[in-house]
Amino acid sequence: MLDASGSMYTKLPGGQTRIFTAKAVLSDFIGRLPETPGLNVGLRIYGATTSAASPESCTDSKLVLPMKGLDRRALLGTVAATRPSGATPIAYSLGLAALDFAQDSSRKLVVLVTDGQESCRGDLKASLAAFRSRGIEVDLHVIGIDLGAEAQRSFQGIGTFENARSSSELASALGRAVGAVASPTAVLAPVTVNLTSGGAPLPGGPRVSFSSALGGPATHLTGGGDGYTGSLLPGSYVATVVASAGTQTFSPLNVAAGAPNRFSFEVGTVGAVKLDFTPAQPVAGSVLKVSFSGAPASQSGKSWIGVAQKTDPDDAYLDYQYVAGASGSVTLNVPGEEIAYELRYHLASPDGSSRVIGRSAPFTPRRVAASLKAPPELVAGSPVTVTWTGPNNARDYVTIVAKGAAEGSYLDYKYTGTGNPLTLATPVQEGDYELRYASDADGKTQASLPIHLRLAAYSLQAQASAVGGGSLQVKWSGPNTSGEYVTVVKKGAAVGSYTSYFYTRDGNPGTLKLPTEPGEYELRYSTEGQSPNPTLFSLPLTITAPQGNAAYSLQAPASTTGGAEIQVKWSGPNNTGDYVTVVPAGAPVGTYTQYFYTRDGNPGKLKLPFAPGDYELRYSTEGVSPNATLFSLPIRVAMANYTLSAPRQARAGSSIQIKWSGPNNPGDYVTVVNMGAEVGTYTRYFYTRDGNPGTLPVPSEPGEYELRYSTEAASPNPTLFSLPLTVIR
Repeated sequence: MLDASGSMYTKLPGGQTRIFTAKAVLSDFIGRLPETPGLNVGLRIYGATTSAASPESCTDSKLVLPMKGLDRRALLGTVAATRPSGATPIAYSLGLAALDFAQDSSRKLVVLVTDGQESCRGDLKASLAAFRSRGIEVDLHVIGIDLGAEAQRSFQGIGTFENARSSSELASALGRAVGAVASPTAVLAPVTVNLTSGGAPLPGGPRVSFSSALGGPATHLTGGGDGYTGSLLPGSYVATVVASAGTQTFSPLNVAAGAPNRFSFEVGTVGAVKLDFTPAQPVAGSVLKVSFSGAPASQSGKSWIGVAQKTDPDDAYLDYQYVAGASGSVTLNVPGEEIAYELRYHLASPDGSSRVIGRSAPFTPRRVAASLKAPPELVAGSPVTVTWTGPNNARDYVTIVAKGAAEGSYLDYKYTGTGNPLTLATPVQEGDYELRYASDADGKTQASLPIHLRLAAYSLQAQASAVGGGSLQVKWSGPNTSGEYVTVVKKGAAVGSYTSYFYTRDGNPGTLKLPTEPGEYELRYSTEGQSPNPTLFSLPLTITAPQGNAAYSLQAPASTTGGAEIQVKWSGPNNTGDYVTVVPAGAPVGTYTQYFYTRDGNPGKLKLPFAPGDYELRYSTEGVSPNATLFSLPIRVAMANYTLSAPRQARAGSSIQIKWSGPNNPGDYVTVVNMGAEVGTYTRYFYTRDGNPGTLPVPSEPGEYELRYSTEAASPNPTLFSLPLTVIR
């Protein structure tokens, strides 16, 4: 599991960015994985597709390669193409990782590589419950990249933890993490290199050497015009070719165990690509328009332009874009540090590596100072107006966080591009917080301002007890900020629980529909301002059962025939959502078929099922889940008698009279159809309400048909009686 949050662009003490180091180490590691039967390697990346302040950032986690064997080429290509962008939803990603594994007895290992702590308020320990719920035992290793003390503490008790501050430390930690499952191979792999100049094989003379991307001594290959050969440990490398055209480097090169490992380098003299950019001195964190010209026109479209620190090796970069053609332009993100950078044109080689054939003049971004202005103290949960100054780059934002929160953290936020001043929602808990001016580009805080939040006065007023299923008026006092509401829950229910509710913005007092089950409850003043919706004030409430049968009752026939429509008289509170339905006797609470709302009149009308049997009429309500039964009345449904009387034979195109007997319910009709036609089929028909006997035209084609007594009261219109009819010429 690879962290691709925006902070991965931060540099390590040795000068390389965290993402460059992580890619180099992972690529080297993937190249050294053994071809072991039964070894399944997957890759999940989080933070790569959205900005840190995007509403989707805390669900930005994707299984980019499922665990189906070892697809080394796909793993290497995906790692190389990963571009940091967003937040750090570690807990969410771990919860999804439980679904990435098959539910079998094989050994399972998760290696989480991260440069920061959880930034989405997820519970790391709780996320591991997803594995237990699927019966999966997993070995979790967390490898931090240059984590601070607070971030390291956040992983205490979460699997095995190591912190690495260099590529060698990261490689060692990764090797220890997977050693028991897939120990990297130490068997040398053959390597062959062919050199070309202008597409033609190059005669002997150049010197070719390979150096590990993680550092260390170079290995020189032997040979000449027909190829250079040698043996290397599997891993990630940089090749150096010293020829008459000068010294050139090619990367990334991945040497794999058991693979041919053939590389082809074009080392002929190529005109330097010209790189220009605007503005001449860009603002740190802004964007740079880069124009190029003089590039080889025959390239494959895999060449690219990158921005890197001037002192970085050729294969390093902070941002990049692929290019094609002899000339064109791209847009790149400007790094945030005031040091010297340059642009580089990387020409793609046929084997997927590249070499630098163009560099821009160096440039040093200039920082624009940021500042914030806001009241030093506010009521918790109320909005805060923030005035800002700063570079106002496309991805700059202002947010509020707990005092001392990790870099890249955020609660409510607004991009600076949306206006000045900005209005943010504050948390509902009292305490010390910070307003921060930051950027999605790197997550770094450019300015901060302390702010203290104090508790507001919250209260609720309502009667101490009420009858279940009824309505209750509740008076409230509070700041009435967006998302605040009053609800009723069982006493001691988990924070964030709710049943029926009203928003405080809807008026004072508000009205609550009460549960029907007697017992001890709480009225709660809560808010949607954060998760789980906190309780800001609570008031006890006793819910009692209705007294006697007077509160709810139903009156209807004790028995009737299937499909009949009956009138049902009812008594009850007639609250919003109260209804009467008919269900099979003993059906689960909340079941319903045909129904009418009590608000639609008294008595109401119900269409009964066609199937004979014992049923219940129920007075229920939508006010609680599952829709509670407040009163029930048994009713027996008997099979109705249906018959048809008509000629058994008729001439095509004539008409016949048909006598019928049946309940004559609304929607009952007689039709003629082909013998064996699907239930619900009809052609010419008459409704039974139109008289007895009725008249039907006979089909114009001779054949075997059926006369059917059917109804529209159920779907597909069932056949209640049928009579054969032969149509002759």
